Amino acid sequence: MGPERLVGRIGPYPPELNPAALPPGTQVERWRVVGFRGRGAYGAVYRAERVGHEEAGPVALKLALHPRDPRFAREVALLSRLKHPNVPALHAQGVWALGDRLHPFLVMQWVEGTPLYDWSSARNPTSRQVMRLLAQVARAVAATHAAGGVHRDVKGDNILVRPEDGRAFLVDFGSSLTARAAPLTWHSFPPGTAAYRSPEAWQFALSHRSPDRYVSRPPDDIFALGMTAYRLVTDAYPPPVDPRLDKSGLWRGSGPEPPQARNPRLEGQLGAIIARMLSVRPQARGTAGELAEELEHLKEHAGAMADQRLFLWETEPPTWWTPEETRMADVLGHRRCRRPQERARAVEKQDAEAKAEAERREAQELSLANALTEHVPHPWTPLSRWLLGSAAVAACLTLALAVTQEGQRSWSQPESVRSTADDGGTAGLADSVFADPVQRAVVPQSLSGLKLDMPKRPFPGQLRPDSGGKCSSKGQVPINGGCWFQVANVEPPCEKAGYEWKGGCYYPIYDAPRAPTSGLPSREG
Repeated sequence: MGPERLVGRIGPYPPELNPAALPPGTQVERWRVVGFRGRGAYGAVYRAERVGHEEAGPVALKLALHPRDPRFAREVALLSRLKHPNVPALHAQGVWALGDRLHPFLVMQWVEGTPLYDWSSARNPTSRQVMRLLAQVARAVAATHAAGGVHRDVKGDNILVRPEDGRAFLVDFGSSLTARAAPLTWHSFPPGTAAYRSPEAWQFALSHRSPDRYVSRPPDDIFALGMTAYRLVTDAYPPPVDPRLDKSGLWRGSGPEPPQARNPRLEGQLGAIIARMLSVRPQARGTAGELAEELEHLKEHAGAMADQRLFLWETEPPTWWTPEETRMADVLGHRRCRRPQERARAVEKQDAEAKAEAERREAQELSLANALTEHVPHPWTPLSRWLLGSAAVAACLTLALAVTQEGQRSWSQPESVRSTADDGGTAGLADSVFADPVQRAVVPQSLSGLKLDMPKRPFPGQLRPDSGGKCSSKGQVPINGGCWFQVANVEPPCEKAGYEWKGGCYYPIYDAPRAPTSGLPSREG
């Protein structure tokens, strides 16, 4: 299923609202603004929630600053083809009517992450950690290229790192280019950030006049990723690529000095990879997929130096710093290639706690998933064959979940779950072959377990809401990206493997195995 598409109608929103600074509570079609995330050249990003489905969790709402901005259609065209764990998922698109102006918007997966350079400044990472992050971003860039696009604005601000698991996300595809896309500007330079532009892009822009335009290619993204990596491991950029500032002809010759020359604590092979990404010759940079494989291999096989902190701990008070060091510290938050130890240790402790909590929840989810596998009856037992022929939908759901290894045991069921066939939601033909209750499974109260807190993400195999935030049947509640069943008239503490949420007890809903439509298999034995 593709992203949901909505078309706004004129009014009734006040025209004085500014798309760049929407106040909390502003409703953009079906989503309500909760807070501000950031602003770029063409769009503003807000933390938002689906009206009426707030329990489904936050989303990222990106709103065009200019009416009818065609860049958003280009971004949708690329993101709709991108399904990658290091790229936020596109949920919906639409047009919001602000007075008589129509502003395109996107609704995407919310990433609770920190921009790459800020992530590094608050910590003291190792070369091995950097290898892992760069490999993830390279994979996202490779997926972008495979989908027929070029990002054109790879940089630290467009890479978010999630503290709980260290996953990197490549964001902001607003400047992206897809194959055969019509030009949107008449400038020689494509959109992007000057410090990350490749030597070939600079040479073209300064040697050609309009209407000639430089067409970005995958090597431009690789160069930008190399510039990002250089800045990440040295706290500084190489000399400017702009030929007007490159008096020594550095970028017409061998390129900049390797990053380990500026930071000798950097693992040497990682420094060599970064230097190659910054090669003056585009064909020498390699592809994003090749770089990802090389970084992943190096992460697994690098020696002890890869686990050394990249930066020295700060030992001198600010009164001892030179004027240049003080100026740089005002920009970076610390001296170049130094980190305040107490602050970094505190942040890394928070990361470790977040990681431990995520691992604990994952273990709980796996344990509960295993329990479900053991207790949900196989669809081709005599009982399940009888259920398929039953016309009583409520009885189907009750009896299908009543069988345990010891025999049949019934459990109470709220009225809200007893009628589900009248709301098919967005189910396709395969979902409609059998009555919906036969296809769904919830955790029976007979399962024993510890009191559990509501997980932040769905379980493996758990039913999920559609792009509109709705679960497929009545009685199912969307929470944190998954579909749940609430036990009526039961309050925490939830014992019997129940999850607590806003004063209630909930159980995850799963897809049971599907049966063939051509006939029932015979039972052996």
